[in-house]
Amino acid sequence: MSTDILLAALAEARHRRDQADRDIRLLIAYGRELAAPRPYRLADLAEAAGMSISGVRTAYTPADIDHITSLLAASYVAAREHGTPAA
Repeated sequence: MSTDILLAALAEARHRRDQADRDIRLLIAYGRELAAPRPYRLADLAEAAGMSISGVRTAYTPADIDHITSLLAASYVAAREHGTPAA
């Protein structure tokens, strides 16, 4: 079966867009829920993400917070195992 180049390119572009959307949700969740010493302002995150303030407020879920928390924990553990200081 022959693969249509246009359809394959569209599917790949959709995959990249979906990944970018996931990344944006996780970054916003980090900025609002985990950043220290205080959360980033909604207005600043909205401007950086090209979203409205209300869009930023509702962009992420508790599952996104859990995901970014686990990614940070895994990064910390990996840094400790390799003897490098955690960020």
